[in-house]
Amino acid sequence: MTELTAMNTEPMKSSGLSSKLRAFVELTKLRITVMVLFTFCVAGVLAAGPGVPIGTLAWAALGLLFMAASGNAMNMYLERYTDFLMVRTAKRPLPDQRLSSGEVVMFASVCFGISAGIFLATVNWQTALCGLLTWILYVCVYTPLKTRTVLNTEIGAIPGAMPVIMGSLAVSGTVNLQGWAFFATLLLWQFPHFMAIAWLYREQYRQGGHKMLTVTDPTGREAGIKAVVTCALLIGISLLPALTFRTDLQSILFSCGALFLGGLYMRDSIRFAKAREVNTARRLLKTSIIYLPLFMLALVVASLS
Repeated sequence: MTELTAMNTEPMKSSGLSSKLRAFVELTKLRITVMVLFTFCVAGVLAAGPGVPIGTLAWAALGLLFMAASGNAMNMYLERYTDFLMVRTAKRPLPDQRLSSGEVVMFASVCFGISAGIFLATVNWQTALCGLLTWILYVCVYTPLKTRTVLNTEIGAIPGAMPVIMGSLAVSGTVNLQGWAFFATLLLWQFPHFMAIAWLYREQYRQGGHKMLTVTDPTGREAGIKAVVTCALLIGISLLPALTFRTDLQSILFSCGALFLGGLYMRDSIRFAKAREVNTARRLLKTSIIYLPLFMLALVVASLS
């Protein structure tokens, strides 16, 4: 606790305006937020079909941008002490003392208010309600559970996939079979992806007090099994959109693409499960990053062709 106490009593560093602005941008976790927005827009396009209401989708994306910024900022606020203990997060704005706790909470609050206003004024109440639920699950449930139970990954996967539901609701007010299949695919995709991350940073998670599966089971065996099982489920679920296409050719081509991508993901999940090493974890992580945009591309092309 002495280090943490010292962290709060030292003077704030780098008080220049440009440094402040960069720090506020860091609160948004911009790279993750961009992927969230991309997923959201794909879901909106799929739900609307060729006649996409561009204006509504653009306003909804802006609302989601502010909602994600708020949630990510509050996540950093709640984890400011554990972030201080881990190398990969020690340079975030709060542990690095570039922003104060009050500034972060104010930023999160303003972004949340802007998001709610945009959703209610320009989109619909369904998207606003879904956004609120996503924010609550991420900030109030998932974040505190990271230091309490290994089930935090399962809980966190839900808000991680909710942008798909929000995208569908924004343009149509409902979610069809294709939307639910996309949601389930994204939910399951997160497990092998995160098992690789949890293995690569297992020692830092242990130092930060996070109850990750690779911390409670240092051998990584359970993480490997979870990666393989969830990847197998993903492959099955990812084929469901084929039932929604207009022609057999669309269904066949999409199924071939989904099976190919799922096969690559399964191959590297199995390799990781067999040999829990840095190389296999990094390979699984890279494959997961490749899988998602290519799957979404296949889904959009098959749906709109």
